[in-house]
Amino acid sequence: MESRAAALQLHDLLASRGFDVFLDTHDIRPGDPFQDVLWHRLVDSDVMVMLDTPTYFDSRWTRQEIGRARAKEIQVLRVIWPEHTPNKLTDLAETIYLDPQELEGPDGPIAAETADTIVLEVERLRSRSIASRYMSITGKLRADVEKIGASVEGVGAHRAVAVRLLDGEKIWAYPIVGIPTAEILNDVADKARRAEQQEIPVLVYDHIGIRDAWNAHLRWLGEHIRAVRTIKVSEAGWALAAWEN
Repeated sequence: MESRAAALQLHDLLASRGFDVFLDTHDIRPGDPFQDVLWHRLVDSDVMVMLDTPTYFDSRWTRQEIGRARAKEIQVLRVIWPEHTPNKLTDLAETIYLDPQELEGPDGPIAAETADTIVLEVERLRSRSIASRYMSITGKLRADVEKIGASVEGVGAHRAVAVRLLDGEKIWAYPIVGIPTAEILNDVADKARRAEQQEIPVLVYDHIGIRDAWNAHLRWLGEHIRAVRTIKVSEAGWALAAWEN
């Protein structure tokens, strides 16, 4: 059973409410590597809306999407089709059950009032997702910092994390959720300037799932933009152990 009409409806409705929406069957351009783009967009998402029909798990991509969304601590909203028994793999997801009268056809669209309820739930989950993922990357940074004998001294303006290295040098780390861009680097540099931090700010990010081409772009930015430095959270201890400003 398909859910194409409902998927397109929610795509357009969420976009009209200001969300940056990605539909895996709709937004990948011809010629782009499907798998790479799928994971790249997934790791830059805050909420995954799962339209749970009887055939949802027939595709290996959908099975992997659920698992990897959980691995990245992305919130999942499960919208369950009428008279369908959901898979236990998604029992931990937030759930909305559809009644038969809430679908205008076998594949949708969904009744307008119910669709609005889904959008409101996405907004609620988005706030929770951003907060939990920020705490997660900050926790990973702290753990790696402490492995090398350095310490986290506290959190300053704009949620910058003060890290004291073994040689006494202090750096300001800016953990981010999602994929770094030139715009985000500029935002970090601006925040550091407004906070009157003397040290070069350090953007900390999780590189898992980011496309190789984008990682190459980030390396290029690192070589040419000196106002901000970047480190992968999984390599924070390694990088900070040999840190030189």
